[in-house]
Amino acid sequence: MTDSLLLDLVNSRLVYPDGVRDELDDDAAASEWLRSHGLSGTGDEVGDARAARSALVPFLRGEADAAQLEPWAGAMRKRASLREDGLDWVDEIDPARVVGAMAIAEWASLQTEHGSRIRPCAASDCQHFLIDESRANARKWHSMELCGNREKARRHYAKSRLAAD
Repeated sequence: MTDSLLLDLVNSRLVYPDGVRDELDDDAAASEWLRSHGLSGTGDEVGDARAARSALVPFLRGEADAAQLEPWAGAMRKRASLREDGLDWVDEIDPARVVGAMAIAEWASLQTEHGSRIRPCAASDCQHFLIDESRANARKWHSMELCGNREKARRHYAKSRLAAD
């Protein structure tokens, strides 16, 4: 699995029965998190990461439409740069929207004719997202060991219970 700013961003805040684990909650920790993802870790980036995550999570869950991602999409531009032998296209991103713009660009690259390669884990009690790199784009769980086995055991138990009744 490749490194993914988008996947790490949307999985950076999870709610558990004993509390919330938010990797971007503390400013210093959020700065370090951003630096570990190749960014500068500035205060603007920290704020943008939090805002982008708040927009991306409901969008990826199908609870919001793409319009809420427009502030980041609108912050991306391509500029032509002339060379002796042709043109180079240079990405220009508003520095105040760089984290969200990078995450949205990654999301766009994960769209296929067979659906999105990034999606929520299919386990009913899981909040994680996954990037499906399988050929058939049919992966359901972020972790087969955790969610996949648990869901299969639930189905087996339900079938056994139904057969017993």
